[in-house]
Amino acid sequence: MSRKIETENQVKALVKKWFDAQQAWSYAPIQNGLGVHGIPDRIGCMPVVVTQAMVGKKLGLFVAVEAKRPGRESEVHGGLTRHQLNNLDAIFLAGGIAEVCDGEADIVELDITLERLRGGPR
Repeated sequence: MSRKIETENQVKALVKKWFDAQQAWSYAPIQNGLGVHGIPDRIGCMPVVVTQAMVGKKLGLFVAVEAKRPGRESEVHGGLTRHQLNNLDAIFLAGGIAEVCDGEADIVELDITLERLRGGPR
């Protein structure tokens, strides 16, 4: 039985655990105000085996997850800043996976997204 997730730090730990379970490389950028604003809380490269049409080589899929404290979905843009929203949109438009996560249900959605990319059930 999993414990109740109440803080953004607990969500961040859940997201890191998910990346690790996928055998992905991931990184939590340190936000200090000097770099690009709105970079997601955890970014990573997910191993993906592509179809035979692409010679069956393993490629990396860019994945970005913005962690939020549970309960923020009712706020404007789900609690995302304009910079965070813009970056997630840009990652998605470039072909990456860009998600907001506030708990275990969103981790399940990430798993479903990966399964669909791998040719699993729709």
